[in-house]
Amino acid sequence: MCNHDHSHGETPAPHVALMPRRKLLKALTVGGTAAAVTACTTNPYTGSKQFTALAPKDLSGAAASSWAEMKKKIPTSNDPRYTSRLRNIGSRISRTSPFANESWEYQVFDTDSKNAFVMPGNRVGFYKGMMDFAETDDAIAGIMGHEVGHVAGDHARARMSMQMASQLAVVGGTVLGGVALNKKCDNVPANQKRSCQQRAGQNTARLQQALGLGTLIGVVLPYSRKHEAESDLLGANYMQRAGYNPYESVKLWEKMAANSPSRQPTFLSTHPDPAWRARNLDAYIRRQEKMGSQGFQNIRT
Repeated sequence: MCNHDHSHGETPAPHVALMPRRKLLKALTVGGTAAAVTACTTNPYTGSKQFTALAPKDLSGAAASSWAEMKKKIPTSNDPRYTSRLRNIGSRISRTSPFANESWEYQVFDTDSKNAFVMPGNRVGFYKGMMDFAETDDAIAGIMGHEVGHVAGDHARARMSMQMASQLAVVGGTVLGGVALNKKCDNVPANQKRSCQQRAGQNTARLQQALGLGTLIGVVLPYSRKHEAESDLLGANYMQRAGYNPYESVKLWEKMAANSPSRQPTFLSTHPDPAWRARNLDAYIRRQEKMGSQGFQNIRT
């Protein structure tokens, strides 16, 4: 696997999600189409190393099914005050991204949830509650830029690859541990063997739980937070190039922080803390402005 640096943060109550990953991961596993494309690559837009164990076509197919299912189960909006607005903002943002010549699909879901997400295949979903919460076009553009940033970062494929690899590691570690624990029962007296095997089974289950929790906290969640932070900065780049005020994204995260005072500990979260995101974005935007025409190009600067 690749080595990854980690950002820190927490998911706010109103948040921006990559996509319903649990459904997509299940679709990939059940479909049996996980591809043999295991590789360590450097993403050209983020500069980060990525571990990828899935082919883009496999992820896109599962995402298309999940997207269609969502549109069947969740009410969608036909109100042009939302749909046209989202499409116009999305078009402006995508034209400043590396995917200007690709087709994009935008959908407004008619619920009050403060949520937005992107799926492979350039499918962007906004809940009406998020658009109402954001209020201004610039703030919505900040969220849209963030979603396009996920596409540029190839985050869905990298995250699914990491989750599948983590699951395999937990299963493998549990099997090896279980074999070792049971082997200790080979040399006990016959009248104690059954109780020894029962204890071995219980300890194997505890081992599996410990490995799963350790992998989640130590690998999967930090990886997710890192992706969210990368997408924030990429989104600021796209906003600025599209003529939106990137500082509005800072204000949006400050507003989210104010509206989600009760949050779980950072190390248990998939998303960075919204107050941290606001500070990180503000510092990044100020650095880019000082660079003049060279700014808003590379999120590593």
